Amino acid sequence: MSTNVPSAHTFVSGELRHGGGREFVTVHPPDGTPLATVQETGPGLVDAAVRAAAAAQPAWAATSPHERARILRAAADLLESRRDRFAELVALDNGKVLAEAHGEVTVAAAHLRAAAGWAATLEGGTLPYDGGSIRMVFREPVGVVAAIIPFNTTLVFAAQKAGPALTAGNAVLVKAPELSPLAAPVFAALLSEAGLPPDLLQVLQGGGDVGRRLAGHAAVTMVSFTGSTEVGRQVMRSAAGGVKRVLLELGGKSANIVYADADLDAALHATVGGVFRNAGQRCFSGSRLLVEEPVAEEFTTRVADLARSIRVGPPFDPASRLGSLISAAEAARVHGMVEDAVAQGARVLAGGTPPDGAFYAPTVLEIPGRPPEIVYQEVFGPVLTVQRFSGADEAVALANDSPFGLVGGCWTRDIERALTTARRVRSGYFWINSYGALALDAPIGGVGLSGVGRELGRIGHEAYTETKTVIIDTAPAAAPRWY
Repeated sequence: MSTNVPSAHTFVSGELRHGGGREFVTVHPPDGTPLATVQETGPGLVDAAVRAAAAAQPAWAATSPHERARILRAAADLLESRRDRFAELVALDNGKVLAEAHGEVTVAAAHLRAAAGWAATLEGGTLPYDGGSIRMVFREPVGVVAAIIPFNTTLVFAAQKAGPALTAGNAVLVKAPELSPLAAPVFAALLSEAGLPPDLLQVLQGGGDVGRRLAGHAAVTMVSFTGSTEVGRQVMRSAAGGVKRVLLELGGKSANIVYADADLDAALHATVGGVFRNAGQRCFSGSRLLVEEPVAEEFTTRVADLARSIRVGPPFDPASRLGSLISAAEAARVHGMVEDAVAQGARVLAGGTPPDGAFYAPTVLEIPGRPPEIVYQEVFGPVLTVQRFSGADEAVALANDSPFGLVGGCWTRDIERALTTARRVRSGYFWINSYGALALDAPIGGVGLSGVGRELGRIGHEAYTETKTVIIDTAPAAAPRWY
């Protein structure tokens, strides 16, 4: 076991400690090597952590926004200074290749800096003076935020949720993913080292029971969740009793449209990276490739050839370009979906071979005729389906033939067609002649089964605030009796 792995994994009241609940062993996904024995955060400690967060939050809300920003920037500096340590921990915890793990550290630090930039700029406003009253709108923190994060990019989502919530003056409790529990508590300890007062960022461990307890807790006023649609429904149910605000980024089955006039060289590499990066374990993977007929044969062949050339291997091997899935069970599940698709008529152009433990080869499936179920299901693995179309109307129809609506993209030199396609495809985010790079100053989120609300940008940061209207009567007079 690496000495980089912490021995305690619940972070409460400014320190790493044991959770006191049931024990589970977390492993290095590629080979199943045990990394640590983790204690779930027990019910009593969950309650104590929430109460402590609620008690600490008012003083933090009263802290200068510039001071909040200073702490977040200091944390970003610390994170970058320990890039190698955190990257190793992410690769151990998740199974992604080391280069991707380094990228995750970079993005997490960028999230903290972006959040710091909004600290003093989240504005309220005033309404036009009506001669009798001054009407003002203030932005105030929601209070205590429960942030439930997924296993695929734990460090990024910890920063993406904690940064904006803390910026707005909230306290945050992060529920770490059971399959990837190690990075989040070390991240919280780093924020504490940067100067964040105790109890404002805490990390709890465990499975669904802990998540439900946290989401349903009376002192929690908002739940921010990223994960599967199925679990998102459970989060909504848990939060409903307290009529809490929920922010949900859920699953996706996103279409990447390649028109015949596209720059095929640029589209090729972005398409392959857009679906296979992080072993396909990304909610916004471009897992449905739609190609216009005149270039379909050429482009599909090139995609399949490039997919076959990707070297899958251990995270710490410099030659590896794709790591493992989060577990052997996940790889077996993905392969089962591929086998079902083949039985329903899909044709394998690359990959599709049985998994090697948690490793699964990049797989390309051509979809002739009636689409199999895999076209409509989120795989959350390195699997790309390819469908052909003729004309923009059919492309849009295919793209919208999904209950999900997270992201999408298209490739064309015709700017009018590009913008028309972007407006017609039902999604919360869309790329033109690009795929997969997120702008930290622009909101992202989905429609349909892909979620509720937006993260990032001004809208995403405002999501962690409440508005309050205050009216000053400038010409008070005795009110007429109404009784």
